[in-house]
Amino acid sequence: MTTPRYGSDVVVEFLRAAGIDHVVLNPGATFRALHDSLAVADAPELIVALHEEIAVALAHGYAKSAGRPMAVFVHDQVGLQHATMALFNAYVDAVPMLVIGGSGPRDVARRRPWIDWIHSGSPESAVIRDVVKWDDEPASVEAIPLSLERAWRIATTPPMGPVYVALDILLQEADASHMPVPSAPRHRPPPVTAPRAVVAELAAALAAASDPVLLVDRGTPGCAAALVALAERTGAAVVDLGGRSFPAEHPADRTSAAADVLGAADLVLAIELRDVTWGLTTVDLKDRSTRSLLAPGTRVVAIGLTELRHRGFVQFEALAGDVEPIVAEPATLLGELVEELEARAADVAAANAAAGGAGADAARIAPPAAARERAERHAAAHAAERAGHRERAASQAAERPIAPAHLAAVLGDVLGEDGWQLANGLLGGWPRRLWPLRDETTYLGRSGGEGLGYGLPASIGAALAQRDNDDLLVLDVQSDGDMMYTPQALWTAAHHRLPLLIVVHNNRTYGRDETHQLEIAHARGRPIEVPPEGIRIEQPHIDFASLARAQGVEAIGPVEDPAALDGVLEDAARRVRDERRPLLVDVICSRDLSR
Repeated sequence: MTTPRYGSDVVVEFLRAAGIDHVVLNPGATFRALHDSLAVADAPELIVALHEEIAVALAHGYAKSAGRPMAVFVHDQVGLQHATMALFNAYVDAVPMLVIGGSGPRDVARRRPWIDWIHSGSPESAVIRDVVKWDDEPASVEAIPLSLERAWRIATTPPMGPVYVALDILLQEADASHMPVPSAPRHRPPPVTAPRAVVAELAAALAAASDPVLLVDRGTPGCAAALVALAERTGAAVVDLGGRSFPAEHPADRTSAAADVLGAADLVLAIELRDVTWGLTTVDLKDRSTRSLLAPGTRVVAIGLTELRHRGFVQFEALAGDVEPIVAEPATLLGELVEELEARAADVAAANAAAGGAGADAARIAPPAAARERAERHAAAHAAERAGHRERAASQAAERPIAPAHLAAVLGDVLGEDGWQLANGLLGGWPRRLWPLRDETTYLGRSGGEGLGYGLPASIGAALAQRDNDDLLVLDVQSDGDMMYTPQALWTAAHHRLPLLIVVHNNRTYGRDETHQLEIAHARGRPIEVPPEGIRIEQPHIDFASLARAQGVEAIGPVEDPAALDGVLEDAARRVRDERRPLLVDVICSRDLSR
């Protein structure tokens, strides 16, 4: 480590001590000192982005892939406002990052005319305060490491989220030779969980339920393993709405039959849902009405940390009065439920042994007969559902334009069982139906706030996180409309030679909006064959391959022949794996995601 000479050196040394390996930035004069300190330091590595929204989204994807945060530097009010959409996504998605902004001078007597005045906020964080977990503006050089350590701890304590620290340009350039080298943050709070009595009651309810369902959404570390153990202990069906919390090939997975299993349930554990009501209802797009999927009297228990996240600006979910909330980190509570159920089974076995029956070690006690019967029923249905998905995809293999199901099937064959990470992409749900998605490490999920522009830079962040992992291919199944919000992110991928396979799902439309336009037209008795102006991305069509090549990313396409898809994608994946650099494939797809 290097003894700091300036306030900006203190910042960089703190980042290094905290284990932050990368800082992404678009240059700005209000952090010229920070930029200088970063440029002369051995670490963290400086990553260049061409827009602050890209910088923050890149940090978003990096944190989800690496399992730890990175830092972002932004330039006073203008850079901060460019970053707001991506900050909103990260805030809703509960993803940590440390955003450091240049600001000021706060001392108005030291401001230059014009530019320093219009680019200084009071406070600097006013425009983003509602979309970060915490913000601060240290008033002295000595306060900088204290502020940064608190920011780091708040960002990485569940429920996680982005934090923002504004650093006055005068503090960055001030003398800090009297200050020690910052030390690493040392302490983390223990996981949040429920009281033992609550765990015991819920375990008893699971044991007594005739058709329990584990309904899960956001993937959190350790959640998949805990869900597998609980599903196998109880014979519960699992519905994974987010596609990244439960293995898609596990026989308890009934995601494809969510409405049926929820309709039959007498107990539902809703685990880290983005909105519990959303997970328990179906929506009619014609009139925006909702209908419950549950039978009357079904008990619903919501497990997660949403109750700790409300700040007033965003209400994360509808208020469901009949839902019982338990504030706990899912992996911890689910593990405790498994332990409680095993202990109950051990007590029964011990009582049987004392009465002259057969005893058993708690670790070897099989689930009850009712749980085994449920598990067998779900396993048979699961196998039939997976086979049906494969048949449906195969039936669309020759269609033109290329069917999303066929694109997913071919990609699945190319990827194989292991050695890949889907950083972004939906494809109408087909990856979940066909691929062996396992947990939050094989699929990084959605953006959180559903703000467009996330997919490409977030995938580049994931590629940065896995850059040195030669055994892993990072994949972005990139929708065309989303890509055009942040297309210049391709330059960052090329500049830093980040290994990423980008497959453009190019259906030349804003698909969700097209569905809504057709629905509202039919509801109003105005049948139309095509949606109105403003929905389709055509006349002219965007040449994504040329767009990529212009920024230094090799590209193939447009690919329109379904028979050629296998060879093209196989070759593209091989080149990314072998050459460790980005490559884009533009695939022209059908607009129909309903099949």
